[in-house]
Amino acid sequence: MQEWTELNSTQRADYESFVQQVYKKSGIDLNLYKSQQMYRRLWGMVERANLRSFTDYFALINRDSTEWATFLDRMTINVSELFRNPEKWEEMRLKVLPALLQRGRPLRIWSAGCSIGAEPYTLAMLLDDLKPGVRHYLLATDIDQKILERARQGLFTETDIRSVPASYRSRYLRAAGSDFEVVPELRQRVTFRKHNLLADPFEKDFDLIVCRNVVIYFTEEAKDKLFARFHASLTPGGVLFVGGTERIFNYREIGFESRIPFFYERVH
Repeated sequence: MQEWTELNSTQRADYESFVQQVYKKSGIDLNLYKSQQMYRRLWGMVERANLRSFTDYFALINRDSTEWATFLDRMTINVSELFRNPEKWEEMRLKVLPALLQRGRPLRIWSAGCSIGAEPYTLAMLLDDLKPGVRHYLLATDIDQKILERARQGLFTETDIRSVPASYRSRYLRAAGSDFEVVPELRQRVTFRKHNLLADPFEKDFDLIVCRNVVIYFTEEAKDKLFARFHASLTPGGVLFVGGTERIFNYREIGFESRIPFFYERVH
């Protein structure tokens, strides 16, 4: 595979035309992703389809809805598990959520880029454990409609649930063939919705936004704009929780404070 920096003018024009066509069709701006990584990922899709150009590949995904869904699925990162990085979720359980629950009302929480639903269901378990019976607003969004349909089912493999505490397994999961299913009463507490983080409007007044392992392929400019938009969507004192590879180095300039690594509190 040729690298991005090695492309000739014809190959670069082919790719740039593809980027424009995808944007017109979906509103997804591939220019906001790091060019080298995105090019490599997309060219791999062209090769898997046994095609020789992005022009041919777009013709395929534009006429075949199944291929379009496959393109979206492969373009995004849909690897997740419940309680991924358990030590951070323990900090969420012991420090972050108790402080937010002291507000004395149901919380507004957003899992942005929720993938297969592991993250919002983890949050739902923690909230039910800390405040049984309280119905919080728990929004879970992703750009991939196919993956959202899977998330709504609440089905996970043994590997997906390997970090779930035993007490939570017995209360919130039940066997479903060779998989495990989130109990219906918990699934009903999550609102799943299609959403493009780089283009669509954001809801406001969230107490907690969780966006982990989503922005690693974004350009630095796109990241800065996204973190600023998250800040604007939080209430004062609200918290943004990011992934272990997504530390925000200019968080004070945005208006955050960080008292726990990878948790950023809106202070103004």
